[in-house]
Amino acid sequence: MNKIAKLGLIAALIAGPAWAQTEPAAAAAEPSRADIQAEMNALQDAVKEGKREVVAKQMQLTEAEAAKFWPVYDAYQEALAGFNKRRIDNIYSYAQAWNAGPIDDATAEPLAKAALALEQAEASEMEKVFDKAKKAVGASKAARYLQIESKIRALVRFEQAAQVPLAQ
Repeated sequence: MNKIAKLGLIAALIAGPAWAQTEPAAAAAEPSRADIQAEMNALQDAVKEGKREVVAKQMQLTEAEAAKFWPVYDAYQEALAGFNKRRIDNIYSYAQAWNAGPIDDATAEPLAKAALALEQAEASEMEKVFDKAKKAVGASKAARYLQIESKIRALVRFEQAAQVPLAQ
């Protein structure tokens, strides 16, 4: 499987557990948070190497740059795993509320605020990563890395957004 197709599959699989059923309160058993998190962890482990290969190819690092860059990359991937868990938790909470019927203001507000806080935390982390990557490989390649990550995250977000219905 080529690397771009693999990234598309990654996006689709990461988004897979991030759903709310299209009809409230179906008879099928709803997966638990633990089931969804276990699926996410297994998926992240399975795709780590493929993503790293894509990033390596796109970054075109020298050996000296690679020695400095990959620790920055690895730390950011750990941070992303934490953000992914928070996002899945928020979407799972939303799915439960959506499946229970119309979402009232008292339920919607904390879910929306949690989503906004996550966006802010991710943006803050990306700024820190840019600064670290800039020190490791220069501003141009640090910007390239942010572009690569942004494109991958956009694929994931698109898949998630396509599967989550709007609040009622």
